Amino acid sequence: MALEDAPQGVGRKRRHAGDSTSGGGIGFRWEALIAAFARARHYRPARMSPEARLSQLRALAEPQVSIPLFFPLMVGTFGLSLGNNIAWWKIGAWLLAMLSLQAANYLNAREFLESHVEPDEAERWSRRFELLTLAFSVVLASSLYFLWPTNHPEQQTFLLALMTVALAPLALITIVYFPVFCCTVMPVAGAIALRFITYGEGTHLTFVIALGLFLALLFHLARIVNNTMLRAANLQSDKNALIEQLFRAKRESDAARARAEEANRAKSSFLANMSHELRTPLNAIIGFSEVMATEIFGAHAKPIYKEYSNDINQSGQHLLGLINDILDLSRIEAGRFEIVEEEVDIVYLARDCRRLLDIRAQAQRVNVIEEFDPGLPVLRADARAMRQTWINLLTNAIKFSPPNTTVRMIARLDPSGDLRFGVHDEGPGIAGSEIDKVMEAFAQGAAGIAQPGKGSGLGLSIVKGLLGAHGGRFELRSTLGQGTQAEAVFPLARLRQLTPSECRATA
Repeated sequence: MALEDAPQGVGRKRRHAGDSTSGGGIGFRWEALIAAFARARHYRPARMSPEARLSQLRALAEPQVSIPLFFPLMVGTFGLSLGNNIAWWKIGAWLLAMLSLQAANYLNAREFLESHVEPDEAERWSRRFELLTLAFSVVLASSLYFLWPTNHPEQQTFLLALMTVALAPLALITIVYFPVFCCTVMPVAGAIALRFITYGEGTHLTFVIALGLFLALLFHLARIVNNTMLRAANLQSDKNALIEQLFRAKRESDAARARAEEANRAKSSFLANMSHELRTPLNAIIGFSEVMATEIFGAHAKPIYKEYSNDINQSGQHLLGLINDILDLSRIEAGRFEIVEEEVDIVYLARDCRRLLDIRAQAQRVNVIEEFDPGLPVLRADARAMRQTWINLLTNAIKFSPPNTTVRMIARLDPSGDLRFGVHDEGPGIAGSEIDKVMEAFAQGAAGIAQPGKGSGLGLSIVKGLLGAHGGRFELRSTLGQGTQAEAVFPLARLRQLTPSECRATA
């Protein structure tokens, strides 16, 4: 039955029914509505930074840009449906106002999305969105009065239902930003409520109460969504700030590392270029001191001069060895170490180096034994570098081995086919925390520090650099009180198997 033309008796019956429930059902709904608004009164929004506000405005603007073509069709269809009962000039004026405001909202949203908006402009853009949305919502709500079909109850019902349904998409589009959500929903909901109230019947008042409860729920949900989005936007802003700090710290770290590497390359290049300038005067000192120590041109007037000459010669030899180590390490670090590849018999080199160090081993009462697998392949490498590797490893092992212990020189093939050679000693060992330290230049472990004067801490770092230049690797394993195993490992690609005739000759 029509809402406006209901019989008088029916109207009185409805009013009586409404009055009879005023102490029960309807009273309960009013209490629920009051409670909802009381909770809303104590609502405290989440902290909103300018960046978070801009993020919400972007979420609000994106759907307004994506639906401009659908809205004119819907508004035009709505206007045509009222054409039989409303003057066309009214429909045309209302349609013009609606389409103009929709175009203004579209252009405003598009300008916002295409502009690089700074955080300090967030407040200004927020007011623009609020004003345009409020104007659009007021014109939309005015259709309940400006286009109201006075004598056509069916179209009145249609118009009220249409405006009520329109709340859903309007709420969905604007719920991401609470101020705009209020500017959109309140005018339409207020116009609907006033139209229902003008009927003056209990049923219509019930609709108003239901609408109020629905709005309370909608506002509560909008605040939850708004707070969730605010927290997400704030977290995103904090994350972006943290990422920017990390990138800034990484750039500063990279710049500092680049400066350190450049300084290290400059140092290494300088030392590598100073080879001649450092060695030439030192060789002269060593040569002249040797002449004076051997008294080639006659005896010294005082015998003490001969002892001084020997001391000068020994000190010069020690200094020359240290300089040679520094220069070799500098060339390796500067990438200027040139590998002259040739086929190397690693066992022959090992025995040759052992002969050079036998006197030192005997002086320290250290027994050196060989454990070489037969038929080892030939190694393609720089012979001088491999000789220095053997000498450095064997020297370290003899130097730190206690008297009456054994140093084993090993050479064998791994199951994977890699060649492994090195020395195993029974010295004091190295703590696990010092393994990486002792392979750095000028660094020594506890045993080296406890015995000053036994080395400069360059031997293992040079071995590691030489092996790395060949594509090999250096492995150092040690246990305190049980000794140390220092081994060089070369991949299968650098090996050549012996021919049968070479195997017979070796045997």
